[in-house]
Amino acid sequence: MTERDDAQGGSSALAALAIQVSKLHRGVDSLTKRADALTRTQQEQAVVLEGVAELRDQVEKVLTILGEDDEDSSEPWFWLTMDDQAREYRYSELYDWVETVLRVQYPSYLTGQVLPCWPNHPEARWELAWLYQLWHAAYLAKRPALKDAADWHDRWSPGVIRRLGHLMAGCESACQRHDPANLYSAPHK
Repeated sequence: MTERDDAQGGSSALAALAIQVSKLHRGVDSLTKRADALTRTQQEQAVVLEGVAELRDQVEKVLTILGEDDEDSSEPWFWLTMDDQAREYRYSELYDWVETVLRVQYPSYLTGQVLPCWPNHPEARWELAWLYQLWHAAYLAKRPALKDAADWHDRWSPGVIRRLGHLMAGCESACQRHDPANLYSAPHK
């Protein structure tokens, strides 16, 4: 074998190796793109799963409310005669309803009217408590009446929202108005 044959053989081997390295490089690029796509998909699924978890929590809350005795819901809430435990429980129930049902289902109605500082206003707690009780009777009672739902939408909710809009018109985004003796013991969420 001559030196020339060795050089050609070495060149051929080098060319074949270069081709294999190029194929491997393309394979690695393809796998990297797939891995990146899988990572993006996993991130998107994580966001969806978080949404599902939040929805599940809301459904559980609604189911809990549905499972409660209708006897309790027929008596109006009178904050001044409730003991601390009952007041805290009802306030928590009201807060959950305002923030997970009313604010989510009627966002345009509440914008600029019922501000996040509503718990700091005793008037708002009174108004929203009876509005919630009427909503509960209209939608969650064992035998809800269509007229009750119509009244809730046409009469009760617009009046409450309008009055609270006037009440909160002077509030800023970080309303600090509150009377510590009047605030219910349930923590603001």
